[in-house]
Amino acid sequence: MKVCLLPLLLISLSACSNYNGDKALQNYQQRLARVLDTPPADTAMPDAAALAKQRDLKQPLPDVRLDLTDAYATRHCSLDSLIGERNSSLGKVYSASKQLSYELRFLSQLQQCLAQSWDNTLLLSQLQQVYQQKQLSIDIAFNNMLLTDDTLRKELLGVRQALPLNAAAGISETWQALTELNRLQKFIAEQNWQAASQIDIEQQLQLLYQYNVLARLQYSLRDAGHRLAQLNLLTTNIAPASLCPQRRDSEKLRILSNVFSKYFVSEVQLYTSELNRYQQQLWPLLLQLYQHTALNNALTQRFEQTHLTMRTELSRHVTWWQTLNSQCPLELTARQ
Repeated sequence: MKVCLLPLLLISLSACSNYNGDKALQNYQQRLARVLDTPPADTAMPDAAALAKQRDLKQPLPDVRLDLTDAYATRHCSLDSLIGERNSSLGKVYSASKQLSYELRFLSQLQQCLAQSWDNTLLLSQLQQVYQQKQLSIDIAFNNMLLTDDTLRKELLGVRQALPLNAAAGISETWQALTELNRLQKFIAEQNWQAASQIDIEQQLQLLYQYNVLARLQYSLRDAGHRLAQLNLLTTNIAPASLCPQRRDSEKLRILSNVFSKYFVSEVQLYTSELNRYQQQLWPLLLQLYQHTALNNALTQRFEQTHLTMRTELSRHVTWWQTLNSQCPLELTARQ
């Protein structure tokens, strides 16, 4: 009987809070090894692709100065308050994200100033020069935020904590934050300073920090791919036909059937299905942000390549079960 084992299932599970996907994979691996009487593979998980250091990525912003005496003359368009903010004790130690926010607000305010009528042509000329210089340096400020902000850096470096089996918290919030940062990137490319300055960068970073989804997703993909590869090492020398000579039923086959339905289908396939969904939702947004940066190659390996590895190893493992099912009286079926 030809059985399709590939559909990935969404099954509600009640599990303890620390029974995340990595624990499910480990549990399944141990049970399968026990039934097959084969020691589980124990190879070290490869390191993630290295990220360039922050200090090597940060670029200095051009030092654009506006004489404070002239700035007071622009009080009616609030440039004086922005200049005062930048020269304050807090302004001198702005993070990369706060620096970008300041630069965008300054550009937006300055653009409005230049649209007004000016009697002081010397000051107008100076403001126009500052505006041009600020426009040329805004890409540096944006890249500094992408590449060196501490919150984003934490997400990109990853954390050794897997996501839960299903319904991970913060997926929609992470999608929202990445979408807003992509909108910001688009507004900057369009030189739409007013729209760009209205995006609350700190709020988006707070969402990423709060849920930590990207950091956990990249670890989960890498861990899942590695554990599935170990499972395939375990089964590679187990010929399915050897488990049921002359297609005879046995207690071992019944136990294998239980392991398949209870641990592989209900947990491992469920988990990898969820990881696949998260990857499809979030990776395109992350790629759009970083594709023209120095971190693009490393992030592609950390997300896209590990996702491909996971899917490849999962397919290999499903093929083993399909072969076993076709050669032995298991009558395995995937729940619908």
